[in-house]
Amino acid sequence: MSEPIKKRSTVEAPATEVAKNARGQRRNHAARLTTAPAPVPKKPKGTAKKPRGAEVREQVLHAALECFGAFGFEGTSTRAVAERAGVSHPLLLYHFESKEQLWLSTMEDVIGHYRLEFEQRLGLTGIGDAVAGLHAFIENFVRFSARVPQLHRIMVQQSTQGSGRIHWLIETHLRASFDQVIGMIIRAQAEGRVRGGDPARLYYAIIGLAGTLMSVSSEFCELTGRDVFAESEVAKTIRYIDDFVFL
Repeated sequence: MSEPIKKRSTVEAPATEVAKNARGQRRNHAARLTTAPAPVPKKPKGTAKKPRGAEVREQVLHAALECFGAFGFEGTSTRAVAERAGVSHPLLLYHFESKEQLWLSTMEDVIGHYRLEFEQRLGLTGIGDAVAGLHAFIENFVRFSARVPQLHRIMVQQSTQGSGRIHWLIETHLRASFDQVIGMIIRAQAEGRVRGGDPARLYYAIIGLAGTLMSVSSEFCELTGRDVFAESEVAKTIRYIDDFVFL
């Protein structure tokens, strides 16, 4: 039997434990995450040190992603994010005027990183090679979802609620990306290299196979004894999707 692995899920503290901050005050539930704040990714050596304001924004956006991913928009407060980020509430509001603006900035940041990584990976493929481009999309999406499972959770939350925020995401970020990948699928299908059928459904099959698996990581761990975020499991997920998509 496989050895148990450390859970990586982010949940609230038990209801019987009243979580408090350093001053003994009751903390907002969105700040009561059982895991320690994930470290902000380190920049490569030799990178110029950022101004203090930029560092604060990065800390806050990182904490906001964790809180919005765990508790959704309604369940998160700017005070909870400030506490998670280790900054004062006034300082957070100095950089982000409202929770709405914080959410928009958080999504701009995370999707921006996703798009940059995808374009870099796509740049390594042959120009106009739909099959190689689709391979790049699958690998990038799986690896990014493994590092940032909160993105899929937030997307599901907003799609379920049908809020104005999901419409903003679609028009600002998602439609262009969707059209790009759908174009690759159609061209690869025409070449007989990809399974047939509705390209849009195939697109969402890829999204679901990767994103959902990362979002229910605790369930997967409990049932299989395997860590879905381990490199070996990430590689298996990529291969599984490749086998499903390509002929």
